[in-house]
Amino acid sequence: MKNSIKLPAKASIWYMISGLLGKACAVLTTPFFTRILSREEYGSFNLYMTVLGGASVVCSSFSTGSAVYKGLSNFKDKKDAFLKAVLGVSMGFTLLVCILLFAFSSFLGVSGAFLPIISLQLFCDGILGVFYSGARYSYRYKEVCGLSVVGFILPPLLALLVLLTIGGGFEVRVTSLLAVSLGSAAYALIRLFKSKEKTGKGMAKYAIKQSLPLLPHSISNSLTSQADKLLITALLGAGALAEYSVGHSLGISLAFLVGTLGGALNPWIIRRLESKGYAEIAKINTYVFSGLSAAAVFLCAVSPEVIAILAPREYSGAAGAVLPVALSVLPSFLISTITVALIYDEKGKYTVILSLVGAGLSVILNYMFIRSFGYLGAGYALLLSQWATAALGIYYLKRIGLNEIFCIRSISKSFLLGFGLCILVRVFQSSPALRILVLIAPAVALLNALFGLKRLIYEKSLPA
Repeated sequence: MKNSIKLPAKASIWYMISGLLGKACAVLTTPFFTRILSREEYGSFNLYMTVLGGASVVCSSFSTGSAVYKGLSNFKDKKDAFLKAVLGVSMGFTLLVCILLFAFSSFLGVSGAFLPIISLQLFCDGILGVFYSGARYSYRYKEVCGLSVVGFILPPLLALLVLLTIGGGFEVRVTSLLAVSLGSAAYALIRLFKSKEKTGKGMAKYAIKQSLPLLPHSISNSLTSQADKLLITALLGAGALAEYSVGHSLGISLAFLVGTLGGALNPWIIRRLESKGYAEIAKINTYVFSGLSAAAVFLCAVSPEVIAILAPREYSGAAGAVLPVALSVLPSFLISTITVALIYDEKGKYTVILSLVGAGLSVILNYMFIRSFGYLGAGYALLLSQWATAALGIYYLKRIGLNEIFCIRSISKSFLLGFGLCILVRVFQSSPALRILVLIAPAVALLNALFGLKRLIYEKSLPA
């Protein structure tokens, strides 16, 4: 019998390759932007992306994720019609978010001239989100990857071309992103409306019902990921945000692995939950978590050298932010899987509580830590708030009998080992030779995770 995870594994590889291309382009172009733009301009661009990213995460609760996957599973014979209903709901909610952005623009610190651009970008992101959800559910990974690579690579390259030939400020970076997004969204709309299936009010109501419990979770994610940057700007200024953003972007680069794996594995997890294949889910989660932990150690080990390449000397302090930010990706992966399981079991109230706890802790800890320790405190506030949220989520899984999708002991060992090794490479920051020696243990752990995943991919005994 064919292995039930072979197709998701293949999709994960494609998503990972496209994500690597996107991250590679971002890394390769960052040294140019940090040197062409002043610290204040680079910080202003990151503030723009912070507001855009936060609003986009909130809007995504109605355009992508486990709620949409579940709807596609329930409307198997009318998937295209359901996606149109999701698109309508998503556009309506995005309009509401845009109105709120205009109302609170002064509080967010973003120039009013950029609000129309942010609004257009949000509508494009919503359209693409719905399209990606349908394509990922059907494992049309080549199409997803092709469009994603265009969105990753073209905007920074286009901005660099304009800045190097004509000149300008961070506004060039903003408009290049919007120009590419408009083209990608147009393609997605054509594909979404290619089918003649007609949608209905029932599907729209179902989409709202399933997505509404995710709204607090999305708001929490937005605050957790963006509150630090807003507070750094308010308390320390745009220059400090520019420095922190370089370290944060390097540390959070592991998040693309969570996103790419989630895009392929989340639909598979829902299918395995339906057949009560908890053991298979637990094995996958253990190997992925171990691999992410090892990758975090590698990232911390090379961070001083990478930061020196990415930015001028005045950004060197950003290497300290890499450790907590990189490790925060580990509980983020757990939270993502927990959310899928809770939504599948229709325990929306638990996702609401998780979201409120995560959002509250993020804001409080960021305010306390940034005031006391500067922008480095933001990284540790992120790490602590994510782990507290993940721990509460695991407790809720235990209450509903789905805690078997995690092997807590193995996950705990992987994190403690990864955290200890990250501390060691920071202690040995001035000695590259000692840092290389420390990397032996995570290298073994990473190979074990990869070989373990390979064994599962080619396992023949799993039901199709």
